[in-house]
Amino acid sequence: MKYSFLPRMMWCVFQGTFTAQLRKLTTVPPKVIMRGAQKWYRGILASIPEFERNDPFFINLLSAAMLAAIYLELPEKPPLEQITAYYHRAMTGNSTMRLYLHHRNSYMPKARHTLSRQAFASQFRNNPYTWKFSYKPGPDLNSYTATFFTCGIKRLFDELGISEITPAMCTYDYGMAELSGSVFSRHYTLANGGPYCDCHYQRRT
Repeated sequence: MKYSFLPRMMWCVFQGTFTAQLRKLTTVPPKVIMRGAQKWYRGILASIPEFERNDPFFINLLSAAMLAAIYLELPEKPPLEQITAYYHRAMTGNSTMRLYLHHRNSYMPKARHTLSRQAFASQFRNNPYTWKFSYKPGPDLNSYTATFFTCGIKRLFDELGISEITPAMCTYDYGMAELSGSVFSRHYTLANGGPYCDCHYQRRT
């Protein structure tokens, strides 16, 4: 994957909060870690095939690559609980992320149609780092289920040898749902050996 506009923009938008939260993980100066991590980030992306145009999960993989790069640069690897808290604070503390989630509404008819179309299109995507999923409307307009059968984050982290921190990103689904006005529930995750990730969304009233 080329280090083009969107990968560069992702790093620029989130590097501030990722840098600030590093003080809770290591005694190494945060800016030193981030300089090394950016090299990791570029190297990780270079090994990934280009995503197809309009693939909605491109940004998800960029976020995963950013966390992976920082984790790989840390001289001492923190336990999962610390990495989870670090990632959640870095993402939630970002004003761009909060603004996006605040205005996100996946229950509107147009959004539901888009999800259904994306689910269908995902079955034909060939990039091994993307997600394949199905979409099922709920009994009313206030709920739906998205079931994921492949996960680009899991594949990437497995290949990088850092599968121990995959759950740090999985659990952020709960935080994202809360910030966007949803109640999220799930029984299985691919990262924990489940047959799929069954993601249930209910509009919070």
